[in-house]
Amino acid sequence: MADRYSRRILAATTNDSMSALDLCNKCDIPVTTTYRRIEELLQAGLLAGVKYGRTTDGKWYELYRSLLKRIDVTFENGDMQVEVTKNDHVADKFTRIWTSIPIVEIH
Repeated sequence: MADRYSRRILAATTNDSMSALDLCNKCDIPVTTTYRRIEELLQAGLLAGVKYGRTTDGKWYELYRSLLKRIDVTFENGDMQVEVTKNDHVADKFTRIWTSIPIVEIH
């Protein structure tokens, strides 16, 4: 979290899924650094690949989304508290929507 590039990537992918090249352009991060930070964030469980595909010219791409929505750090009476709010993963949202549909029996 101390790395500015990692923070930029997480902030950019909080509400929208983005490809590595989109992140390079939007966050003004060198390409190699972007891929390295993405890998570190994936390994740390802070970022997830949410969609894979091919471009019209046949190149593979992956879209990434932050798994963090918010981090609150407080210091009170010499104690530090960290509260993390997870970002709803696209699959989790779909599951919630799908399972909330009432079952209708047709006779």
